[in-house]
Amino acid sequence: MRRFLFALFVCSTAVASAQTVPPERAATVDEPPIPGPDDPLPELPGMETLPWPDVASTTGDAADAPAAAIRYRVTVSGLAELGLEDEFRGLSSLWLHRGEDTNLAQLTRRIAEDRDLADQLLRSVGHYGGGVRITTEPPAAGRPESQVRVAVEPGPLYRFADISILAPEDAVGPPDPARIVTRLLPVKVGDAVEAARVQSAETALPVRLADAGYPFPRISPPDIVIDHASRDATLTQRIDLGRRGSFGSIRIDDAVRGMDTKHVALLSRFKPGDRYSNAGREDLRRALVQTGLFGAVAIRPVEGAVQPDGTQTVDLEITSEPAPMRTIALSGGFSTGQGLRAEGSWSHRNFFPPEGGFTARAVAAQREQVAQLELRKRNFGQRDRQLLVSGGLTASQQFAFAAETLGISAALARETNIIWQKDWTWSIGAQALITSQRDRSAFGDPRRTFTVLAFPANVTWDQSDDLLNPSRGFRLTARLSPELTLRDRSNFNYVKAQFEATAYRPIGPLVVAGRFHIGSIVGASRGVIAPDRRFYAGGGGSVRGYVFQGVGPRNADNVPTGGNSLTELAVEGRYRFQALGQDLGVVAFIDAGEVSTGTTPTFDRLSLGAGIGARIYTGFGPVRIDIATPLNPRAGDPRLVFYVSIGQAF
Repeated sequence: MRRFLFALFVCSTAVASAQTVPPERAATVDEPPIPGPDDPLPELPGMETLPWPDVASTTGDAADAPAAAIRYRVTVSGLAELGLEDEFRGLSSLWLHRGEDTNLAQLTRRIAEDRDLADQLLRSVGHYGGGVRITTEPPAAGRPESQVRVAVEPGPLYRFADISILAPEDAVGPPDPARIVTRLLPVKVGDAVEAARVQSAETALPVRLADAGYPFPRISPPDIVIDHASRDATLTQRIDLGRRGSFGSIRIDDAVRGMDTKHVALLSRFKPGDRYSNAGREDLRRALVQTGLFGAVAIRPVEGAVQPDGTQTVDLEITSEPAPMRTIALSGGFSTGQGLRAEGSWSHRNFFPPEGGFTARAVAAQREQVAQLELRKRNFGQRDRQLLVSGGLTASQQFAFAAETLGISAALARETNIIWQKDWTWSIGAQALITSQRDRSAFGDPRRTFTVLAFPANVTWDQSDDLLNPSRGFRLTARLSPELTLRDRSNFNYVKAQFEATAYRPIGPLVVAGRFHIGSIVGASRGVIAPDRRFYAGGGGSVRGYVFQGVGPRNADNVPTGGNSLTELAVEGRYRFQALGQDLGVVAFIDAGEVSTGTTPTFDRLSLGAGIGARIYTGFGPVRIDIATPLNPRAGDPRLVFYVSIGQAF
């Protein structure tokens, strides 16, 4: 500060001396001539010991502040009511450097910058002619820092009095674009003159016009005139809509083997000649990404030929980058009664181009072993339809039975996924199984061989809001499987039918979820049906609090016998929250279930279980950890059952 004051003093002294010397004396006395603008300044007394002060400075000057530096704090008023205070603080020079050592020149410059910033922010939300007053107060008793107060008076709110959309003289599109643009422009007469809103509207307008069928508009910058006398504004903009577009040909590069134009056309929801829309183009891009074969996809509309009716063909050029085709997956889980479970698979998503996937899968668990091969053809003849063929060997050692099964199955199904969750999905297929099974509940523990031919089908009506973690809505599913069984050179038929309903309802921060599942086997008695085709209940996806197959009738040795009918009910409350930097949840639940030997559920021997659980929410679904206990246990039932898996219970 002393250097700065000395510089001012020297300059003021030089100016004062020049003003007091008479002109005639300056011309006659024998003194050194006055230096010109390009001459060096004359030496002053003490110049050899006192360096010339450096007064160059910027707002963000990183140089060391002088000894007499100023420290200050900032308060802001008048912007919070407009929702601008956080934005002001993020851009403010005063706020950025508060608490730092600064000098008077830096502080003055920051005040000027922030005054302009506040005025610009006010204009951005339609307030013109407001006032920005920035005052400073020196340190006081108990307050070692200076106080800088930014007080903003918003001023009147200006509104649009007129919006004019005109076509330029050389327009090739409709002569009256206002008829189309006015309903697409999110700025209307009477709206506040908000700069951010106008800019957002201009950015979104080309996309909106493309969705309306005009993919190649020419949009001039808007002309906005502010009238301070009437406190309103007019917006005038010239737009050439261009010709209305219609979808033409599709061209794709050869980045992914087998993904030719014919298959891409199958994925599109439009046909050549349909009215062009940007939404249709984006839907096709997302469908290509959903195949899992692409790491990146870009679709560029290209101007095509002009049709006799005046419309223009819009061709689509697709460029892409292939994704890794092979995947190795590992998963694991644990539940009381079933023990540890580990599963692994190797997949090639384009083994039979296009979209013909191959998967080899293996399961190693304490009570189950699986080796399976699977062929899956996605978008088979139609978008979102898949053909699945699988076959393999399974071995199972459960409480009710032990079975070794060799089987093959095929199914045609309509898929749903997290990008396009379908209201209706279905599946129809066939299974052929040869299985050798020991019925642990039968006298003598006999082993028999069954040949089963089944034709399972199901349909689902999904009105939930999320595929992996629903919080509102419902789902209804019906399953039907006519089955023909050959055993001991005799055959018999039966029908296995099931119905399941789930519902979800938010109540404040809590989601209440309910499930009802009922099933019946008609046409054959329990004793002749293969043990693994009967109904059982209990476990993490059924009645929690009981082990797998732990609900239902048992023989004298306490071994589950299975049955011809099934009933399951569940209610749980889910609470989701943020803690420790994680997305977490807690759950409390009550489950009930019953298995009967008759074909009709009786609802008179319900087994009840209750418990609590934790959820760790991830991008691929919640990780579920549940602990439950039976409320009306029987001999042999555990006191506590522990489950770990991925996904909600229902």
